[in-house]
Amino acid sequence: MHCAQDLCLRVEKVFFQTPPHKIEIAAEDAVAICVKPDTVTHWLQLAQALYYAYHWKGPAKNPNISALLFLTQKDQIKDALAASAAGSTEAICAALGPRDALEKIEMPRGQPHHPQGEYDPWKITKFALDLVT
Repeated sequence: MHCAQDLCLRVEKVFFQTPPHKIEIAAEDAVAICVKPDTVTHWLQLAQALYYAYHWKGPAKNPNISALLFLTQKDQIKDALAASAAGSTEAICAALGPRDALEKIEMPRGQPHHPQGEYDPWKITKFALDLVT
């Protein structure tokens, strides 16, 4: 878990023996998602998408869905949900929020994982700006 000021970020790679039909995440005062590994090339993508969803409280009513929208840069929820790890044997699960909220979160757990591939910080920012203009 990485913490800076009042927020912490947890990113973990999770393996499922049986692919889950649905991934339930109970996150009070935090934002959390589980996505297919090929959705994320760099851990900062997750941090950025989760941060925008956490602070903006939109574009979807559910902040976890908003994080998926930001991460995938899709404006339709059904398109963003395609990145969900439901039905997969492995996932990258991430959560952002205050430390005490992350300690209480109920989500699949695995090993710390911080992909270091390609990262363009402007992709998600541009998507967010396009939503408000």
